[in-house]
Amino acid sequence: MTNRTISILGCGWLGKQLGEALASSGYEVRGSTTRIENADGLRSAGIIPLIYAVGNNIEDARSFFHTEVLIISLPQRLRANKGEEYIQQISEVVAEARRGGVNRIVLFSTTSVYPDVNREVHEEDADPDHPVARAERIVQLSGIPNTIVRFAGLFGPGREPGRFLSGKQNVPGAASPVNLIHSGDCVEIVRCIIEGNVWGHVFNACADDHPSKKDFYTKAAVAQGIAPPIFSDAAADYKIVSNAHLKSLLHYSMIHRLI
Repeated sequence: MTNRTISILGCGWLGKQLGEALASSGYEVRGSTTRIENADGLRSAGIIPLIYAVGNNIEDARSFFHTEVLIISLPQRLRANKGEEYIQQISEVVAEARRGGVNRIVLFSTTSVYPDVNREVHEEDADPDHPVARAERIVQLSGIPNTIVRFAGLFGPGREPGRFLSGKQNVPGAASPVNLIHSGDCVEIVRCIIEGNVWGHVFNACADDHPSKKDFYTKAAVAQGIAPPIFSDAAADYKIVSNAHLKSLLHYSMIHRLI
């Protein structure tokens, strides 16, 4: 194993962009997908594909987990009430990582671990009983050096935010601030963590600016030439995700703005 090997568990929309960027920087990148039809797309991005689902005991997975850095980018499917399933998946991945000799782990997490408390939230404000926060602790207690990145709502190429609420009626929380991050910043943040050897931390990854939901999604829809959402007068609880810790420790400046 060399320090230029990286395995990305879950090479979906964000994982593939990250893998392509790392491969172009000279890393040997392996990426897992559960769909065989995605393999050619990963190869064309410079990623060595593995058709693999967590829990499948296949021979090829041994080399996948024999890597310097394991990036866990699994879908959490919290809206489908599959939090417990996600926790079990993370437990199984950590066990495979130990068996394979993984040296470092980056876990892709989410800012949904923060309740809507109508104020700014920082890394220490997570709900400890949230399923993803519980999964984070499994990684943190794994004995493998790790860093957790809690991403805000993701947007970028092929995932234009104007479509998120387009045409919806009676949307509450018009004045609520949005918490989003462009995939380009996600890629560069992870690169900074790996190349800076920054382990043992939890980071919020969110854009600097937090425009109101009404302003942002209306402008985004109009820019795409599609129907904007219609907002109601109903207020909604909110949070403002702080990225101060990430920017300070990584000396990182966000590339993409929301306004």
